[in-house]
Amino acid sequence: MPAAVTPQRHEVPGVVAFAKLLDDLLARSMEVKSTPTIEPALQKADFGDLQDQLARVLVVPGASEENGVGSTIQNKAQQFAIIETAVRDVFSNLIATTPIESPDFVKVWNLFDLLTVLSDDGKCDPALLFWLVEELLDSQTIAGCRKIFDFLESRRERITVKHFKQKQLVILRSCNELLRRLSRAEDTAFCGRVFIFMFQSFPLGDKSSVNLRGEYHTENATVFDDLSAKAEETPEQMDVDSQTGAKETESKSQPKAVSFDAKKPAQNDQPLEPDALYPLFWSLQETFSQPKRLFDPAHLSEFKRGLEATMTSFRAIQSEQGQRPPKAVDEAQRGFKRKRADVEESDLANSYNPKYLTSRDLFELEMSDISFRRHILVQALIIMDFLLSLSPKTKEKLASNAQNKSVIYLGQVLTEEDTKWATEMKKTIVDKYLKHGVDGPYFSRMVETVLARDKNWIRWKSENCPSIELPAVSPEIFDEAKKTAQRTTTKKRLRATPMGSLPLGFLDDGDDERAMKKLKAPERYSLPELESFKGKIADDDFDMGMAKDNQAKAAIVESKASKSWRALRIAGKSRLALFDKIDDPEKIDAIFEEPVDVDESEAAEEAANSENVPGDKRPIILSGPPGAGKATLFQLLASRRPGAFTHVPRHTTRKPQEGEADGKDFHFVEKLAFNVLRDGDALLEYTTIDEVDYGTSRKALEAVVEGGKVPVTFMDSEAIQQTRDLGYSARTILILPPSKEVLEERFQKAEKGGLAADALGKAAPYWEEDSKLKDGFDLVLTNEELEATFKTLEDYIYGKAEETKLTNGKPDDEAAADRADTAMDDAPVEAPQETQEPQEAKEADEAEKPAEAQEKEETEETVEEAKADEAKETS
Repeated sequence: MPAAVTPQRHEVPGVVAFAKLLDDLLARSMEVKSTPTIEPALQKADFGDLQDQLARVLVVPGASEENGVGSTIQNKAQQFAIIETAVRDVFSNLIATTPIESPDFVKVWNLFDLLTVLSDDGKCDPALLFWLVEELLDSQTIAGCRKIFDFLESRRERITVKHFKQKQLVILRSCNELLRRLSRAEDTAFCGRVFIFMFQSFPLGDKSSVNLRGEYHTENATVFDDLSAKAEETPEQMDVDSQTGAKETESKSQPKAVSFDAKKPAQNDQPLEPDALYPLFWSLQETFSQPKRLFDPAHLSEFKRGLEATMTSFRAIQSEQGQRPPKAVDEAQRGFKRKRADVEESDLANSYNPKYLTSRDLFELEMSDISFRRHILVQALIIMDFLLSLSPKTKEKLASNAQNKSVIYLGQVLTEEDTKWATEMKKTIVDKYLKHGVDGPYFSRMVETVLARDKNWIRWKSENCPSIELPAVSPEIFDEAKKTAQRTTTKKRLRATPMGSLPLGFLDDGDDERAMKKLKAPERYSLPELESFKGKIADDDFDMGMAKDNQAKAAIVESKASKSWRALRIAGKSRLALFDKIDDPEKIDAIFEEPVDVDESEAAEEAANSENVPGDKRPIILSGPPGAGKATLFQLLASRRPGAFTHVPRHTTRKPQEGEADGKDFHFVEKLAFNVLRDGDALLEYTTIDEVDYGTSRKALEAVVEGGKVPVTFMDSEAIQQTRDLGYSARTILILPPSKEVLEERFQKAEKGGLAADALGKAAPYWEEDSKLKDGFDLVLTNEELEATFKTLEDYIYGKAEETKLTNGKPDDEAAADRADTAMDDAPVEAPQETQEPQEAKEADEAEKPAEAQEKEETEETVEEAKADEAKETS
């Protein structure tokens, strides 16, 4: 075809001149860009002084005969026609002689770059570049179109930034024509590139493909088999085929056939047979392509029945496929081998089919494919959103701004029952079906995201597509913003005294003598008198009640708070005890009162008490049977030596009995707390009696010693032995009653026979001849006469007795001989004994009482002591 190869030159002088210039510019571009690739793009500077060259070329020489001088072409249409004609001649020659795979095809890319420069400068028609691209796409194969699109994608921002309104129709037409040529199944990626190019080129609010009238693609009809007519036909050839290929069909169809009768369906209703489900299933496509059919109640009921039957079958298939790996089934269906890596890289989301086949023979196989089921489920989700858009609640939201009546269907409102069904069906599809499979959660989230974003576009479309672009900023607003930014960032002249700062005049040199006097002023270093704040605070209280506004009141409150704080700081040095009288922080009048002096008698008493403390502050442990007089001796010791001795009660896990106080009789603790003390070695001794724990705290004894006093505690022989085994340093004293006969007689006289029997039973081991219970004690006392026993105990504690194991100042054998004839002072007796008491005992209250009263009190005291011992030491 020589005519197609020979360049077509026109006789128009302007076209000839520009064609020559165009050849020169292309030759220059080949020198600048030596690589035969799309990149890099040529810039305006690469073509030299293009403005002057065009000015010289676009001149009509023949115009001088009429006007006398040459004139530049002013008609833009004529100029555009000259350039377009010359460019088309060169372009046609290039694509006719140079294949797109050839390195010389770079001239076409250079020509497109030149047209981009001319278009931006307004020298040619803005759409000329895309006219040529459209022709080039029509002349190339799919492989060539991919390369052309490489050029368009690399220059997209540059070729669409200016004069887009003149170019948008050509871009849209070219892309749509290319999409018609592409196969959605084989060229999926290339189709995506085309769509992305259009999405990036066109503004977000462009109405070119909005479908404002809401028309549906009803031409997409789905045709499927009529089973009733097919059942009447019984071709004889099928029998022959079935006999000859029965085994082959059985072996090949086994892995890909899917039964609708699942053993364990998700719901009670059973799935339909394939022949019964087939027409219901494919009839849904008619509703999917024309949702307005659902406005008819009969069609809506039929659609609900078909969709529910489909969901039931899907559930049965999912239950059956859950018992075997889905990828193995998918591999068997495809019938070819692939490597494991290729299988793992395959993604169900990438599979695409333009239209599924509707043959009855393929129905069960298609239903077993998860991609097919997901395709139907997404269609159902879209229809559910369409139905929910007709609910009264959604209608109410759209009523205020709705303008496009073609897509809001004013006369159609979904009933409450149908709304509830659509809501539940949508939730079921998402939760029980879309999330099924290995990548089910990801696929479900992706679909929900797309549909949620689509709702925004539906609302925008129902509002008649208002502009979503902000208007350009006016020059006045831009200038004002620019001036404001300059004023903010401009360096300003500094003030002599910046705002918010103090003047620095005090740094100037002044009179030294005067300055020294100011420094020596008493108010600079001495604290103000506390009383000076009393009147100031009272004045603030008065002014607060007279304040006219909240601002004045806030200032007074702040002033009063400052004065109160300073007054409290001064009072804290001398009147800290008065702070306990302050109940309200707003009223601190109590600190202005005169402090009361400490009672001198209390100070003297504390001084006297410190003299009563013995030199040996080791803990004292009193032991002995009930009724021996331990508690009475301790009471005498505490009363006659005040402030020197402190009783340390034992810890126990039992509940307090009537008359007992925590910390006085026992420390009552929980079982868990007692176990913590025991496991932490915090107890000197412990024992368990009748499921009740008893023990003495080591820290309690040490705390009393650290406080400058001597701790006194009561223990039985077993507890003392535990203390000795631990090596604890303490003084142990054993107190014994006189004799069992006297002790029993006195308990009987006090009508406390039950207590006497218990006390005698516990005291009996101490009176046995071979008893070793008295061994190891620092002091053993037989409480025959109270004052004498107390005197011996006191002398031992204060270090006045040299002998440690005495019994009322006598050896043990003499004391044993006298036990039968002596009486216990703190047990019931027939008559009080007349003894010569020391001067200290005569000053006691018991010595001043009548004999009868003293006898009665001592008898009661002995009985109470026996009760206390029974409670403390019975264990």
